Amino acid sequence: MKVIDGNFGGSKKEEKQEITTSEFLSTFVIKALQHEEEGRKVKVAVIMYEDGEMFEVASNEQYPDGVYMLLQLAAQAIINETLGVNE
Repeated sequence: MKVIDGNFGGSKKEEKQEITTSEFLSTFVIKALQHEEEGRKVKVAVIMYEDGEMFEVASNEQYPDGVYMLLQLAAQAIINETLGVNE
């Protein structure tokens, strides 16, 4: 696993989170465990970001092209959700 750190952005305004990072990741762990119990070998990329503080990317995929693909799929899913595309 390779972790990339950086210091990007900066916002003076703190927004209240509706869901904490630990809650989100705990939910994701449960889903990952279900996949593993089914014998599936899924790949994951995780991004953690805080305005003006840190930017971290971690993945269980070992090849840069695979990590890039996962990040691009996630970006496209976010864009589709934002635009209301459900298919």
